[in-house]
Amino acid sequence: MALYKDAKSVAKDVTSITMEISGHIGKFFDAHEQVKAAAIEQKKNPPKGKSLKAQALDNIFQEMELERQATELRELLIYGVDPALGAVWSRFQDEFERLQAEQEKERLAQEAKERVASWQRRRMLNQLQDRALIIGAVAIVFIYLHLMFYAISQMRIAKWGS
Repeated sequence: MALYKDAKSVAKDVTSITMEISGHIGKFFDAHEQVKAAAIEQKKNPPKGKSLKAQALDNIFQEMELERQATELRELLIYGVDPALGAVWSRFQDEFERLQAEQEKERLAQEAKERVASWQRRRMLNQLQDRALIIGAVAIVFIYLHLMFYAISQMRIAKWGS
């Protein structure tokens, strides 16, 4: 019974250590994505006080550091992980690609919804413009006919009196 309890506590320790490592690796990837997003944002809106050469150098060093860190993590997951966990890196890559494809699919669906909504807004505006033109044309014709009848009645009064 004591052996069972020891094995169970060791399994809990291994599980907690694995979850802790997983959490730290997850934080690394979150930070990695944030740095990538900041680099992309910096490329879109470069700082005003820096020269282009300084910006280029900063961008290169950031990219090199990100690549180095990603390589170290990949090597750790490939060579430094307990074989009992299996091919962690390849499983991670497969899951990452699946999530990326899913995210891309959602992005495309969102873009399609936005295009449809934009088209519907344009269609509604075109319909409103068409109705406004029709109402304007009818009003002009009505005013023209009314003025013509008024002119006819004025000519009749001038010619025949009352």
